[in-house]
Amino acid sequence: MARFFTSAWLALLLCCCAGHTLAQVCPESHDGQTSLHACVHALPDAAAAQAMAAFGLPALAGGNWYRIDLSAIGGKSLLDLGIPDAYRVQVYQQQGGLVRSVLALDAASNYADRPVRHRRLMAPLSLAPGSATVYVYYHTHGKTPLLARWWRVDQLNASDTEAHLFSGLVVGIMLAMVPVVVFVLGGQRALGYRMYGAVVLTNTLFVAQVEGYNFAFLWPHAPAWNMLAPGALGVLALMAHVGFAMDFLQMRARMAQLYRWHRGLLGVSALTLVAHLIYGLDTLLTIQMLSYAGFGCAVAVVGVRQRIEAARFYLLGATILMANPLMLVIFVILGVDRVPYFSVLALPKIGCLGEALLFGAAVLSQLEKSNVRLADSRLRRLAEAEQLLQAEQTKLAALEQANERLLRLASASHDIAQPLASLRLAFSALAPAQGPIAEHIDATLAYAQSLLKDLIEQARQDQRLPEPIMLTSMFGQLGQAFQAQANVKGLRLSVRPSDVRVTGSSLLLYRILANLLANAVRHTPSGRIVLGARRRPGGVEIQLFDTGPGIPAPARERLLLPFEQGGHGEGFGLGLFIVKNLCQQCGYALRIASTPGRGSCFAVFIPSTLTC
Repeated sequence: MARFFTSAWLALLLCCCAGHTLAQVCPESHDGQTSLHACVHALPDAAAAQAMAAFGLPALAGGNWYRIDLSAIGGKSLLDLGIPDAYRVQVYQQQGGLVRSVLALDAASNYADRPVRHRRLMAPLSLAPGSATVYVYYHTHGKTPLLARWWRVDQLNASDTEAHLFSGLVVGIMLAMVPVVVFVLGGQRALGYRMYGAVVLTNTLFVAQVEGYNFAFLWPHAPAWNMLAPGALGVLALMAHVGFAMDFLQMRARMAQLYRWHRGLLGVSALTLVAHLIYGLDTLLTIQMLSYAGFGCAVAVVGVRQRIEAARFYLLGATILMANPLMLVIFVILGVDRVPYFSVLALPKIGCLGEALLFGAAVLSQLEKSNVRLADSRLRRLAEAEQLLQAEQTKLAALEQANERLLRLASASHDIAQPLASLRLAFSALAPAQGPIAEHIDATLAYAQSLLKDLIEQARQDQRLPEPIMLTSMFGQLGQAFQAQANVKGLRLSVRPSDVRVTGSSLLLYRILANLLANAVRHTPSGRIVLGARRRPGGVEIQLFDTGPGIPAPARERLLLPFEQGGHGEGFGLGLFIVKNLCQQCGYALRIASTPGRGSCFAVFIPSTLTC
């Protein structure tokens, strides 16, 4: 299912990317009205300073200068700088010996200060027929090259329509993955699925930031935060990815050293995020994210070698995570603003979408295989429960048959003893004189009577079919059996001693209490568990208290059915079903009292007829 899901969505992604990137290749047109041609040159520092001094422009340092040579038939047009924001940007138009500023923004400029309200920086140009030159200075994140395009207004509107459609499709697919994985499939290992949701949401915000939507719609009056947002969202996405990797690759159980490294990486990332919000460390964050991209791929390879389920899908997603920023860095180093049939601006969207889809496919594949194992385990557990019940029933039937035989033998012995007593009495009357023969006959009859008496007494003792059970001893055995599990979860398991003795099957009573204790340890996240016994009118009640989430009243009867679970997604849903059946077989009464949010009490009432 996961492979089909991935293939289908990737095919859709390629189709969308093809349509989007072909539309972005060349915005120029030749329709007989306006012909736009531009040649972009990056100016060295000396040339930039010379040009600015020649035109009396202020000297600006720390950014990049570009000269754009234009040739156009007059009219109004827009120069698209291809970036959503900048710490500072200056655009000057020169034509016919005149120089004028057409765009001047800095890090304190709000979105409303832009002369053209657009998600990318736009400079409005008003050109006369002939040649013109535009000088562009900007200082933005890293060494991003100028991705300038020259648009007519109608061309820009058409391009924006296609870009909004593509971005909406990408964001829609990514957001649709969150409820599918987090809410529909989040019954088991919910932490890992929530971390996947965090990966998708942070990637979505990062894409929206790179595209310029966040500044336009979310925080148009917070320019300072807007300049810090790309780095902050990138670090948050990295932290969500680290948390997802720790859970998905089962690092705590299978990669102890990598688990410790990832925990340390989370701490370092949190400190880096705080430092970035104070000092603006764009370069450091870029290095950190690039370093983790390669490290994440190496960790994914380890997961594949350890045969972790769906680790191959995770490796593909991690590879996209690494390839996307590497390609951006390569384009920045080479100064490439476009390649044939591909828009560099589409890289973040494609990378984040591919990562989200492949990670989603990995989660689906892992869950599918886990469900198969869980179903097999449930069937085995049910078969074991049926075998246990059958064995107990067989044992009780055998004991009842043996008891019936003893009763018949005791009855026969009693009937035989009566004639022997009469015979001994008659012999005494017939032979009053004492002699060796008379004494021998009398001793033989007395011996036969004693044998029959002993046989009847033995049958009377064996008639007590249920065995005596000391609750203190059984509670101690249960405490030792579950103390380790309670310690692992940080729970306090208290066993109260009791001098109460009951009669019955110790195996069945132990099985009942063991199932209740296992449920309590499994479903109690913190606090304590108490096991004890109290005398009640008409019998004895064994009580088990826990501080778990509790069970709502409507769900109590449902949980006594087979394969019914609470809202925590653990176990098989058979524990209370087995307890109910065993209590019915032994003549006990199962009582459940619970307060949602505070805990539960499971009580087994043993009537006085079964107590000592």
